[in-house]
Amino acid sequence: MSASPVPAAARRLAALLICSLVLSLLTACGRGGPPDDAAPGGEPPGVGTEPGDRPDPTEPPPASAVPGWLAYLTLEEKLGQLFWVGLPGTELTEESRQLLAEGKVGGFIFFGRQGSDPEVLRRLTGELQAAAAARDRAAPGLVIAVDHEGGLVQRFGPPFTQWPGAMTLGAAGSAAYAEAMGRAMARELRAVGVNMNLAPVADVNNNPANPVIGTRSFGEEPGLVAEMAAALAAGMQEEGVSAVAKHFPGHGDTAVDSHLDLPVISHDRERLDRVELVPFRAAIDAGIDAIMAAHIVFPAVAQDGRPGSLSPDVLTGLLKEELGFAGVAMTDAMNGMAAITDYYGVDEGLVLAVQAGADVVMVTESFGGQQALYEHLLQAVQEGRIPESRIDDAAGRVLALKERRGLLPPLPGAAGAGGAHTAAGDGDPGAALGAPAHQALTEQIGVPAHQTLAEQIGAPAHQALAEQIGADALTLVRNAHLPLSLTPDEQIVVIGPAYARPLDGPEGVVTALGASIRDLHANTAEVALGWDPDPEAVARARSLAEGAAVVVYAVSDGHDAPAHRALMAELIAAGKPVIVVGLGMPYELTAVPEIETYVAAYGFRDANLKGIGPLLFGRAQARGRLPVAIPGHYPAGHGLSLP
Repeated sequence: MSASPVPAAARRLAALLICSLVLSLLTACGRGGPPDDAAPGGEPPGVGTEPGDRPDPTEPPPASAVPGWLAYLTLEEKLGQLFWVGLPGTELTEESRQLLAEGKVGGFIFFGRQGSDPEVLRRLTGELQAAAAARDRAAPGLVIAVDHEGGLVQRFGPPFTQWPGAMTLGAAGSAAYAEAMGRAMARELRAVGVNMNLAPVADVNNNPANPVIGTRSFGEEPGLVAEMAAALAAGMQEEGVSAVAKHFPGHGDTAVDSHLDLPVISHDRERLDRVELVPFRAAIDAGIDAIMAAHIVFPAVAQDGRPGSLSPDVLTGLLKEELGFAGVAMTDAMNGMAAITDYYGVDEGLVLAVQAGADVVMVTESFGGQQALYEHLLQAVQEGRIPESRIDDAAGRVLALKERRGLLPPLPGAAGAGGAHTAAGDGDPGAALGAPAHQALTEQIGVPAHQTLAEQIGAPAHQALAEQIGADALTLVRNAHLPLSLTPDEQIVVIGPAYARPLDGPEGVVTALGASIRDLHANTAEVALGWDPDPEAVARARSLAEGAAVVVYAVSDGHDAPAHRALMAELIAAGKPVIVVGLGMPYELTAVPEIETYVAAYGFRDANLKGIGPLLFGRAQARGRLPVAIPGHYPAGHGLSLP
């Protein structure tokens, strides 16, 4: 006997929430339509616009303040615009205060060590912006950036919406979903003062052995990656948050992690044009604010043998001159990356990066040594190793980005601000730090009066969108058992992921996966296993599964986990129905080909898990399609429907 359906009222509420968000986000672009059919929106907002607004095309664009700022800033201050750093915690350090007071830093990068408390983050970003504006000389606002890709890499945890990763979007196949997700992401980031998201990942993931990109990529098809990356970036930038396409010219086809060594991609130039560069060209055409370079060697481009982040052939020759990118070229983190630290050192790596054409260098750690690294860069300029013209070009690009994002107020008395060393007062814009333009600069990161911070972070409409994307991405790859139809006394045992968010809910289930199944079949029990479970944990799972009518086995990258491979094969050999749910790259079939029913979910966030129960019982259709091939089994684009 089949279980009772999800209550109609609950279904209607979820549908209304999802429709409300998607329609409100898409109509802000001046268009509507269903997510499956709609195309990405138009160009990102123009200079001086508020998020979601567009300039009047009949009016000439306002004059840029960038030339005046370049003339006003000293060499040391212009170099500071290139130099972005991390913080060790949730307070400004003496080092960061000194860098800000001397105009030697242009941006900050947040990580998990800054926590996820919206009030703390809002206070910290406000203190940073206030410290930058408190100098006795005028100063541009700060870029405050974070890795907020969704999925595996999302520095802010709950209460922020926990978004599914890029591959989930690729499987759902909707550019409108990508744009709506980008908008919702940006709204939450802006609410706490973050104005740059180090996303999207524009890497084409076509190497099953890739250890670092995986589900962070939209897929293996260049066209799909290009469409999704451009749409996600457009959504963020329409809401006033800069997007960053990474990792140029492509990190998708490497079996080496640049955190651990220096990868080399040996493809010829024709292959790079046909595959790796396609998404970056699309991002450039869509007006993306910044592109992050990879710490990877591309011999077909870099004749000097250096990684892309340090190679003039890559950053200047390919990215800026050939592809015509006029935005900000930035490095990946220069700390903690063996591709830099083991081969060049952070200090020399910074010099080589700026020489090569990097407009921003990211010193995410080196706490206590950031000032010394800045001075090392300055010395390289003073000695002529880095031309001042290179600093002017880089600072101009950073200032232009800041102008687009409302971080660069016009200089008061700009006509008389041509001297870079004008003293404070006597027409110096620094004397007007309390002027409305500077007030707006520090206040713009605040919360709109009509909505509290708590109401913006993790908004119900955002949560509903995340869950709808996760549900629509679920891909039925192989099917021998679905939809399920069980009597009440038949038990489902769920072997769930211990690395998913633990659930405070009904006894007997421990993750959103178990809860989604128990909602439809009360006789459900769940045990959670880690990625590398100990023998005792495996024995408990085996014992529980012995009495089950059906086993649902969910694991991330189980093909690489010997204990999981063995247990899956053992349970299948025992003759009971085993439904395997892949929570990472969908490669479990390559290690356990006897799997009869396989669902790819591409992640272990709640948004990836909540739709699995309805799919198993036929309450929802399988809509996803594989964004990557399963080697030896199924091509990209494969996906079954429920009978």
